[in-house]
Amino acid sequence: MKNLKYDYVVGTGGIGGGVLFRFFDDTTLGRNESRLAELMDTKDFCKLHIILHYIAVYMENELPIYAIGRVGNDSNGEEALSLMKKYGINCSHVSVDPKAKTMYSVCFVYPNSDGGNITSQNSASGNVSVEDVEYFFEKEDVRGRGLVLAAPEVALEVREALLQKGRERGCFNVASFASEEMAECVELGILDNVDLLAINEHEMEALLHVLELEYDNPYQECYEYLKSRNPKMRLIITLGGEGAFLFENGSGERVPAIWKPVNSTAGAGDCFLATVISGLLCGIPLLENGEKVGLGGLASLASSIKVTCKDTIDFSLNRKKLYQEKEKLGIEFSEKINRLFWRKS
Repeated sequence: MKNLKYDYVVGTGGIGGGVLFRFFDDTTLGRNESRLAELMDTKDFCKLHIILHYIAVYMENELPIYAIGRVGNDSNGEEALSLMKKYGINCSHVSVDPKAKTMYSVCFVYPNSDGGNITSQNSASGNVSVEDVEYFFEKEDVRGRGLVLAAPEVALEVREALLQKGRERGCFNVASFASEEMAECVELGILDNVDLLAINEHEMEALLHVLELEYDNPYQECYEYLKSRNPKMRLIITLGGEGAFLFENGSGERVPAIWKPVNSTAGAGDCFLATVISGLLCGIPLLENGEKVGLGGLASLASSIKVTCKDTIDFSLNRKKLYQEKEKLGIEFSEKINRLFWRKS
């Protein structure tokens, strides 16, 4: 790929791994309950690793991709760093914390594919600091226009600092926030420095609750608020098996999910976001006017492949596999996707 719209990507967020348990029925786990579940043979990775992995694979070393983070001096951290480096992520700003352990998650999934996780707060990722962000920009001679990614699982103040640096340097700022962080995001005005916000339906509901908004269409109302803070704001709201909503320049689009037999939905939303980011890096707009399938459909196709994989990262997923799958399904993508995303390097 040549002539990319951005010159580098830098992100911060959680780096680590974990395990996955599958429950035998759909009854929600109770507060004081102990329950047997199947320990799955899966590999779980944290948000920054997942998102940057797909970007690195899609971009095929055509631009530098940096991670800012921390891992512990343990096998979990060694594995994560080894994989990130293997697939082309620059980890020179991922330091080894001498005291804290690498972030670890215990994920759980129900037979209907709903699920959640418990993630260690007192991990090395929790020790990523504002100084780590500042040191990156002092040390690295990054030039041109960058794309900044502020992913969850590091302190909110660290992501705020990265977004502020991005704004000062004219970067395109991408961010995601957990439901419990929405009140503080609104209070601190962090959303003002976000150009693309990616949230799921629960996180959207948390934001609307903080704003005390009454609405008939929650997706549109959420976008209208964000647009009032930043007129150029783009918004992704993922809905799991119901697809996603995309908003840009005052317009919205419902993107349907592509059905596949589900092995694991964990990481599917991150895969969706990473595919959108990769399209933006290539110069593809979030929304296109036309009858053919746009960037949201490409992200939906990637997510449909990911859910067939038991791990939170599908290491077989790349541009070639996406192309083969779209040919198999007979999906007609827009001219810009055909020209900019699948062109030969």
